[in-house]
Amino acid sequence: MKKILLGTSALVASGLLATPAFAADPIKISTIGYLQAYMGFGHFDRDGSSGTQKYEAVNFRYEGEIWFQGQTKLDNGTSIGLRVEMEAWSQGGVSFSGSTDAKDQIDEEYLFAFGDWGRIEFGGTDSASYKMVYTTPTALIGHSFAQHNFTWRGNSAPGANAADHAGFTSSPGLIAVDSNKFTYFTPRIAGFQVGASFMPYFRSASGTLGGNAAQCGFLGGAGNPGACPKNADNYHYGIDGGINYLNKFGDVSLALYGGAAWAGSEKNSPTSVVKDFWGWAVGANVGFYGWTIGGGAGQDNNGLKKNTTTFYTFGVMYETGPWQASVSYWHGQRKEGLAAVSGSGGAPGTDKVNYFTVGANYAIGPGVKLVGGFVYDARKGQTIAERADAWQVLFGTELRF
Repeated sequence: MKKILLGTSALVASGLLATPAFAADPIKISTIGYLQAYMGFGHFDRDGSSGTQKYEAVNFRYEGEIWFQGQTKLDNGTSIGLRVEMEAWSQGGVSFSGSTDAKDQIDEEYLFAFGDWGRIEFGGTDSASYKMVYTTPTALIGHSFAQHNFTWRGNSAPGANAADHAGFTSSPGLIAVDSNKFTYFTPRIAGFQVGASFMPYFRSASGTLGGNAAQCGFLGGAGNPGACPKNADNYHYGIDGGINYLNKFGDVSLALYGGAAWAGSEKNSPTSVVKDFWGWAVGANVGFYGWTIGGGAGQDNNGLKKNTTTFYTFGVMYETGPWQASVSYWHGQRKEGLAAVSGSGGAPGTDKVNYFTVGANYAIGPGVKLVGGFVYDARKGQTIAERADAWQVLFGTELRF
């Protein structure tokens, strides 16, 4: 009977409910992480706030994280562990607007278990479609269209021109950022893997999808169920899924990706602009003789009435020895049917963003890369406040440990 019960579910098979395996080594925490730092020299032709705001041409920026993680392997073959990601850059103090900046110092924290049956994750981390994405390749580290750490644009440009959609995401997984969720990934079979995430509730900032710690999205620290009110223009029961396929045919490698997400809405009034969220994305990479060609496309409704964002992206990267070089392009446009609504940008119409990058990096040692490149960000809309142009030449480095 005991053997039968241990094989009835992935949860039990994972060892979470099994008899303690005292022969296993205890969990020991190790640290890994990265730090990316850039010097930027550029120019703003105009800014989204009024079309006249000027900015300094020289800018120094950095971003990094320290990851604390550990795991142990039980006698039944299942590994169980945890991961906590701490931001390695200052987020406290006073914001540019002069108000107190209340951002979190911890980025993600979650438990995991994996074995021959697949992998589960529980806690504040990215959803399945985001972690499984394959899209446009880039050698300009920190400027990927899947994980975009840096931008170069006017302070008001992204708010006024909403085609900037979620930091250039190439996956629908950002609907809940790092909100608490349960995720399961299947084993990879014949090149295919499937993943799915469930989020019971996550916050909407007056129609803008997302959530932060101490809000309902996390329910961590000072958070409690009182942070999860119903009928408050929030979203609930989010379902996110992804599938990818990896294979190699002689000297050619192939990666295919598809993802989709949906979340129900809880309106605070009959006139609310919030509606059920939906989104999808696809992508692909083809590699041969050092070259990687890839791209992606997607669409979602931003969780708002009369509002749709569409994007497509493509690029090429070449790698030889310690060198990588790339050229990439991203285009997004957002059709807005409602004006002066939080989360919808500005005037009704279609906002557009065109984002172009050229980059190269050189590995000078284990975990150390020198990086350089060029970015151009152009925005168009119905008013001056929805238009902006900026370019920047970048020199920097990435350290991984």
